[in-house]
Amino acid sequence: MDTENSIDELIYLIALSKLKSISEIDKKNILFQLGSAKKVFDYCKSTEALQNIYWPIEIAKREIDFIAKHSIKAISILNKDYPNRLQHIDDAPLLVYYKGKGDYQLPYLISIVGTRAHTKQAFAMIQDLIEGMKHLPIGIISGLALGIDTIAHKTALDCTLPTWAVLGHGLDMIYPTQNRKLAIGMLEQGGLFTEFTSKTSPLHFHFPKRNRIVAGLSDATIVVETDTKGGSMITAGLAFKYNREVFAAPGKIYDPKSRGCLALIKNNMASIYHDPIHFLEAMQWPIPEKPKIRKQNQQMSFEWDQITQQIIEFIDIHSPVQEEYILEHFSMEPAALAAKLLDLELDGVIERQAGNQYARKIV
Repeated sequence: MDTENSIDELIYLIALSKLKSISEIDKKNILFQLGSAKKVFDYCKSTEALQNIYWPIEIAKREIDFIAKHSIKAISILNKDYPNRLQHIDDAPLLVYYKGKGDYQLPYLISIVGTRAHTKQAFAMIQDLIEGMKHLPIGIISGLALGIDTIAHKTALDCTLPTWAVLGHGLDMIYPTQNRKLAIGMLEQGGLFTEFTSKTSPLHFHFPKRNRIVAGLSDATIVVETDTKGGSMITAGLAFKYNREVFAAPGKIYDPKSRGCLALIKNNMASIYHDPIHFLEAMQWPIPEKPKIRKQNQQMSFEWDQITQQIIEFIDIHSPVQEEYILEHFSMEPAALAAKLLDLELDGVIERQAGNQYARKIV
């Protein structure tokens, strides 16, 4: 902040953003109408019906100290640095806190979301998608959750693309803790957004609010894998509500991890995601000169007996899956199953992963 007056205004902005008795839409409307948070405060104190609204001024002052100490940027919706896409959603937060170095006003921004319990196919799909857009000035947005979010962030960093995570808590912590190192790495090549002040825990009802920012920051949301309930479906629904493009990978019709994507497509809320070129064409974005599309290793199914084909299909659906789970499902002798898994691994159909888990191999 450059002046004492601007610090004073930020204190009232923080306090206004934390008011419980006014909706985000109403806060936004009255702020735009009056032009400053201090004027909103004065209006409330001069209006009998609003005089009893509690403004957490002292909490806001402590937050000023916190963001100054940790080089966090507090961006008002009235500020020119506020994310331009986010500004146009009706329930945009009045204030977002940002830590990082990336340019979040890039010409192209997409969000990638999906389940925590993803398949190997999802990993390959995200790699293809991000690698297929390296030629663009593009950034990747997600929610830092385990699973699809983590893969999206890591792949973006590997491809030297900026990536941003939207958090469901304050910037004094990282949740999940397993992604702390990833989040720190993102600060040099993107950053972290949140609307929550410090000492705000990652409570379950914060994440739907977080998801509206994920959707609002993006030109398009791509749902990789999800069941019919969960954060990914909320994000997709919000993106659809905001008139942003939504894509969903269809997957297999009997796979629970594809049910949400199929529902989005069936209800005309999402276009089918097929590959990066198809996506770029649908968005009318530039296509690379020499596009590369990963192809799954094709095996001759008639070379395998019926039980082996069933094992392949089972691993394909549940990938990655522990050997004990496969054994329980097929009620086989352990030695017989081990032999079949070894044959499939040697044939390049599946691969063994940490924790004695098996997944389809994508080449």
